[in-house]
Amino acid sequence: MIKRAQRRCKICRAKFTPAFDNVRWCCPEHGAEFAMQELAKKREKQSKAQVKKERAEWRERKASVKKLSHWINMTQRAFNDWRREFLLAAGHGCISCGTKTAFAWHAGHYRTTAAAPQLRFTDDNVWLQCAACNVHKSGNIEAYRCALVELIGADRVAALESNNETHRYTREELAAIRADARANLRALKQQEAA
Repeated sequence: MIKRAQRRCKICRAKFTPAFDNVRWCCPEHGAEFAMQELAKKREKQSKAQVKKERAEWRERKASVKKLSHWINMTQRAFNDWRREFLLAAGHGCISCGTKTAFAWHAGHYRTTAAAPQLRFTDDNVWLQCAACNVHKSGNIEAYRCALVELIGADRVAALESNNETHRYTREELAAIRADARANLRALKQQEAA
């Protein structure tokens, strides 16, 4: 006969010698109470899973109702954050006036998002600008163009200026651009921290 090791009852914590390996209680009353506790835990776990599932469905329904402009703005914010940090880390200053000290930095578009929305997420079209040039001088475009020709060349600037094709972004495209920008920004911050 196998001598069984003593266990503690899950209900009263008293030591007992179990008759079988799967017994975790000292008497039938405690067995019933333990089973009820386990059932309550299982129901609570299922309830939490159901609540989590319902919340995910709610978020999905809520997102599907939002206008495309909402997703464009979210993507633009993420892209601009990445581009600004990337150019600051590379040592660039304001493309228009050349200053390297500014109160606030903007991601200035050479061709505006209103004039050329198809270029709003193009790296060649977005450069670092100080707030004075971007806001108060309406982008300071003359100086912007001269500096842009020096940075990327006249051919690429001409390609930007002549790009008039239309493009309507989809939510999937915007999500991919936003995810890419966030990943690039995260990698850049990790690189700076190391």
